[in-house]
Amino acid sequence: MTICVAPWRRPGKLRRTGPAGLATLALVAGIGFGSAVSAQSQVTLSEAARLMQTSELDLQMIELEQQVAQEVVMQAKGERRPRVRLSLSYVQTQQEIVNQDNTTFQEGSSTYPTMNVALAITQPIYDAVRFKALPLARAEEELVRAQAVAAQNELSRNFVAAFLRVASAQLQVDESEAILRARTQLERDIGLLVDGGRADADRQYRAHGDVFAARADRAEAEMGMSEALFGLHRFTGPEVEGVRFNANAGVAQFRSFQDTFSPDRLAQMNPDVQVAQASLVVAQRQLDRVRAAFRPTANLTLESEYEKTEGSLFGGGSTVTSTELGLELGWSVYEGGVRRSQKRESETRVKMAELRLQQAQQLAERRYQSLTSALQRALEAVQATANDRRVAAERYNAALEQVDAGRQTSEVLLESRLRRDTMTLRSQLARLRAIQLQAELYALFGALDLDTLSQDFAGA
Repeated sequence: MTICVAPWRRPGKLRRTGPAGLATLALVAGIGFGSAVSAQSQVTLSEAARLMQTSELDLQMIELEQQVAQEVVMQAKGERRPRVRLSLSYVQTQQEIVNQDNTTFQEGSSTYPTMNVALAITQPIYDAVRFKALPLARAEEELVRAQAVAAQNELSRNFVAAFLRVASAQLQVDESEAILRARTQLERDIGLLVDGGRADADRQYRAHGDVFAARADRAEAEMGMSEALFGLHRFTGPEVEGVRFNANAGVAQFRSFQDTFSPDRLAQMNPDVQVAQASLVVAQRQLDRVRAAFRPTANLTLESEYEKTEGSLFGGGSTVTSTELGLELGWSVYEGGVRRSQKRESETRVKMAELRLQQAQQLAERRYQSLTSALQRALEAVQATANDRRVAAERYNAALEQVDAGRQTSEVLLESRLRRDTMTLRSQLARLRAIQLQAELYALFGALDLDTLSQDFAGA
């Protein structure tokens, strides 16, 4: 059964009728009593997911962070490649002899240009700091990837939870509407009996109080619906006024579910644990790079220079070319204690990452235990409410036979019908609760698939 209900439609005026019309009017107390929200303002889970994909900024930021991580890897790869430097200079020099004591030269002046072109190539042979940049960048890329998976998983989890809260709120509004309509009809029928002298006024007063209580329950349910929609609007926008879903979507068998998603697989699949593990690897790679600063460096250098001078005060021009090939060794001995401080800092960060990993594993295990326990109870509630729904349907059929035989009043038939319809809604609420817990467990393992869940909710 697909529910397409209007959660906040107030009941219209019901014409006054006698007890004989109760069985007909009570039909509106069921779950299919109509909708005041247009179909365009109601969305399925897949439609809401598409709205989220087009408007959610977190998804765009996740993609940009992954692009940045890829660029950092490219930069780290460049640390291993040679450095090429080309310099070009053109100098106009003016020389003037103001005085001299050499008979060879006399006072005079000259202006001449000098052009210099130099090409230098440096190839790192051994530079631990540079070479450790690539493992660190790759570890950071894995961390960003794990964080992206965790963020996407958390976003999907919150989205599904918001959608299911709206669905549950709609069913609660349906139930309050059904109760209010039944209580209102009962009050009016009792009023007819009182007017005909077949019932006392106290009975009508009690029915009137029941109507007020039902109205208060409906107002509370509508408030809950507004709050649930406010949470969903964070993903879809304010144009959504309701949801459409298959209230009888299937739920998993607890044993098979527990076998598939076992505690042994939790550490391998939980996104938060994966992020903590990736963070630990990054901290370890950072420590390796800090330690590399204590090691020497070796670079192969090749430099070629071309210089041309067109003339000077003391002689003619010249053209000079030179090539230098050498090995450059360096070893930083002391930097004011900075490197040792960085080493202690990195070692502390590794310990912090280890503790965060342990914390993430413990939290995941505790959440798994609480969710599986809650799911087991929820599945039991689904079975219990299904039994209650079946019993309520049987009692309604029995009451209908009694009324047709003239052995019961139409009031009994109205109550039994109301009981049947409300138990139908509560059975669906229990099923939604179980589905919500299943989605939480899927998200705990990073296996929440919106497409599959959308098909289940669409009745596919």
